[in-house]
Amino acid sequence: MQKNTPELWDNLWKETSEKEDRYNLVVEENSIRWQRIEKVIIKKFGTFKNLNVIEIGAGAGTNALLFAKRGAKITILDYSKKALERSREFFQRNRCDAKYILADALNLPKNILKKYDVSLSFGLAEHFQGKERIQIVKSHFDLINQHGVTIISVPHKYNFPYQLFMFASKLLGIWKFGEEYPFSKKEFIKICKALGFLKPEFFGDSFFSSFRFINPFRIFRKKDIDSVNKEKGSFLDQYFAYSLVLVGKKN
Repeated sequence: MQKNTPELWDNLWKETSEKEDRYNLVVEENSIRWQRIEKVIIKKFGTFKNLNVIEIGAGAGTNALLFAKRGAKITILDYSKKALERSREFFQRNRCDAKYILADALNLPKNILKKYDVSLSFGLAEHFQGKERIQIVKSHFDLINQHGVTIISVPHKYNFPYQLFMFASKLLGIWKFGEEYPFSKKEFIKICKALGFLKPEFFGDSFFSSFRFINPFRIFRKKDIDSVNKEKGSFLDQYFAYSLVLVGKKN
């Protein structure tokens, strides 16, 4: 299994396409995860407009773009030059603006600390272990101001379709996402407590949608935007969905 390096992610982002970026944006905008994020932001701030938002380890910055489309001011941070290039192209195609920072999320530039209303990551924190695993969560909190909120989405340890997919992919030698160690809610709470951030909130994406990982016909599915429907959630999402989403605040 490959180590997580800028080169690994540069190669991964070379494989993506404009069509895939567009499809992923529509899927995310219709996902129950995004619907729940919208509720968090509206409840906390009343609006997306003029919020200062940063997505770290962002890749194409799909979720940051959804914030931008609703009026937020966006910063994208990644240590992969190719990911930042993809993100810039993605935002330009959607007629949205962003600032771009080439930096390691484990060693943030000091001039951006405590600057943002919202910090985000989707598929970042699970690539770390030990002290770095705690530090990457801390980095999210370090970026937000006193009244800010952080949203961290990671693979859930107890989502069995994902676990089965990862096991099979590694066995077959086709896993391409580097080191990946999913989280449990209990671990997240323990880390937040150690960092002094109490009362984190959690939700998931759609548990039933996670069965795509073990659908043998998924490779034949056409990525047709017109076929994407608004996703519905269930009570199982917070316990067994693929995405475990932490919402953390400083106060």
